[in-house]
Amino acid sequence: MRIIISALRHAAVTLDRLSEALGSQNSEWFNNRTGQLSFRPEVLPNGKGLFTATVSCRTGFSSRDWQIRKYATFGHWRSSRKAMKAARRMARELALYRYGFN
Repeated sequence: MRIIISALRHAAVTLDRLSEALGSQNSEWFNNRTGQLSFRPEVLPNGKGLFTATVSCRTGFSSRDWQIRKYATFGHWRSSRKAMKAARRMARELALYRYGFN
């Protein structure tokens, strides 16, 4: 019985750490070279066991004039890690290459 309780506690601590790590990655913004546009990767569960990779776009130079909107979705994955990896890659590429000097 003690072994089962110990294993459950260990699993709860591991899931808590994973949740914190994913939460901190959701708040990272990739800025373009002018600082006018920023892109943030996000992962959303769709309720069917899959995760959707999305990117949000923020325009403006300061918190007073920021406007945030959903930019696009980039597929569905079985793993939240793979979805976050794809969303981070797309957000970075949008900031550096597609909208680098806007």
